[in-house]
Amino acid sequence: MKSKFKGPKTIGTLLVILLLYTIFQTPDISATTKLPTILGAHRGNSVDYYENTLDAIKSALEDPKYKFIEFDIQYTKDKKIIVYHDTSLFRRQSKFIDIAESTYEELNQASDYKVPLYEEVMDLIGNKKKVNIEIKSQGNLEDDKEIVDYIIKDCKEQGILDQVLISAISSDVVEYISLTYPKLLTGKIYWIHSVTYSPFESTIKTFYEEMDKIGADYIMLHGINLKNYGMLTKLKPKEKTLVFWYFDDRMLLLQKDKLDVMW
Repeated sequence: MKSKFKGPKTIGTLLVILLLYTIFQTPDISATTKLPTILGAHRGNSVDYYENTLDAIKSALEDPKYKFIEFDIQYTKDKKIIVYHDTSLFRRQSKFIDIAESTYEELNQASDYKVPLYEEVMDLIGNKKKVNIEIKSQGNLEDDKEIVDYIIKDCKEQGILDQVLISAISSDVVEYISLTYPKLLTGKIYWIHSVTYSPFESTIKTFYEEMDKIGADYIMLHGINLKNYGMLTKLKPKEKTLVFWYFDDRMLLLQKDKLDVMW
């Protein structure tokens, strides 16, 4: 199903985004670095299709420019694992429907388009491409752990665990994975952080030390952080990999060192 409107559905949200763009003016990675990058599909092909839908995933799967596919998962009220980014339907559909307070059936009845289950997306991808699965925490760490355990068990049974990276905004989720499943690679996600504009090497070093402490292998920063590209790449430990993502379909893995390879 092709998206009829590719931007936010409310004028207020659009104005906020335009304001933020004016303030921050996110750099483009192609104008910042000559280092090799690997392109992943952020929420599938989220430019031509609704993000995190089966159509977006299928398109990304068939397009050779995308080397991996990223999508988001979380629980519904009846503990179905769905592929959806936000905690409600408001941003995409201007509906005050909370994911955590809705059953899967209720969610699909309210939604303008089908919200896929995790199993549907993984059945579609199979072992065709590597995947970055983001855990969208609803603030309940026990639920987050339960989802992580299920995902790892499922991917192990399918024989594709070596093709999976699990990422999260939550440091607790990343730390849980690194302690419980030390062989599994993890990604820590940020939008804006103190390192975004910091001119101090001590700030960047402390940042990387924090990533090491929670066990993050991939550090996933929004493109705004390219404003501090020089320090972030200069001080990056060889065992960490930088990934820059945008609010479109792009997620770019930066290859600075030999260890900066696909999981």
